[in-house]
Amino acid sequence: MRSKKVKVEDAIGTILCHDITEIVPGEKKGRAFKKGHKITSEDIDKLRRLGKNHLQVVDMDPDDVHEDEAGIFLGKILSGKNVEVSEPSESRVNLFAAADGLLKVNVDALMALNTLEDVVASTLSNYTIVRKGEMIAGTKVTPLVVKGQILKEAGKIRKEAGEIVSVLPFKALKAGMVITGTEVYKGLIKDAFRPVLTEKVEKLGGSVAHVSYVPDDEEMIKNKILEAAAVCDVVLVSGGMAVDADDVTPKAIASVAEVIKYGSPVLPGAMFLMAYMNDDTAVIGIPACGMYAKVTILDLIYPRVAVGERIRKEDIIRLANGGLCRRCESCHYPNCSFGRG
Repeated sequence: MRSKKVKVEDAIGTILCHDITEIVPGEKKGRAFKKGHKITSEDIDKLRRLGKNHLQVVDMDPDDVHEDEAGIFLGKILSGKNVEVSEPSESRVNLFAAADGLLKVNVDALMALNTLEDVVASTLSNYTIVRKGEMIAGTKVTPLVVKGQILKEAGKIRKEAGEIVSVLPFKALKAGMVITGTEVYKGLIKDAFRPVLTEKVEKLGGSVAHVSYVPDDEEMIKNKILEAAAVCDVVLVSGGMAVDADDVTPKAIASVAEVIKYGSPVLPGAMFLMAYMNDDTAVIGIPACGMYAKVTILDLIYPRVAVGERIRKEDIIRLANGGLCRRCESCHYPNCSFGRG
């Protein structure tokens, strides 16, 4: 890439190094040609009318790619399922969600792209809930032209990594609830879990297909989990998750499902439990904070379950970075640091 001064008639096929302004006295003053514009034969007459006899341009080498072409290429490299790509503006291309769902970012591949010279790519945080039409990522190159070899390297990253930015639609999950606690079962206190959990399930396109109340009895809790699992995709078991003598919920879950992780590095939500039955039905143990805290670990994990992702032990451990809720007087979640490690 070289910058040089050329006659207007010799500028066809070159790239402008600067904006060119058009002034109509008493009417307007604005940009007629923008920096980075590729000169065509149709531009020559207008440039002459603007009083331009010479231009400062970029002379492209055979391996050079114009910024807009590079932006389009990078947009295609980034985009996966349920992602739409905009037209370029000064090489920047934006990516938008084509459906409601959960944003999935291959973070390692995104980091690899950004190690390439002249390449910029940024996204919303991985596992952000997004709505159709929402901007989720942007990419561009920094110079007016970029070497084609850089784009080839970007292509290799995509080939090896697969999809880098995608939107996973929420599934219409049928959720079962097993609400434990002798005091609730006997009607001594009002249940506060059901309305909270129902809202979270329905917000992500699911429905509540089964609800049962049981005392702090391991065998009864076990049987109700099995009853719910027979007709549901996920079973939410609330209460009795601590170490009190009456808290037997973890044992009941462990008797019917494989426990992936009991205890989490998220506050609120330390006594959270994630398990799966043999048929992959998710069983989630929800501690008491789930009924009174505005957001908990459930708000970080359940959306991933709702798109069909199987939660691993390391997924929960990784939540430690960003897993502390600030307990703001006015909650701004999800527009805050919680879960954004």
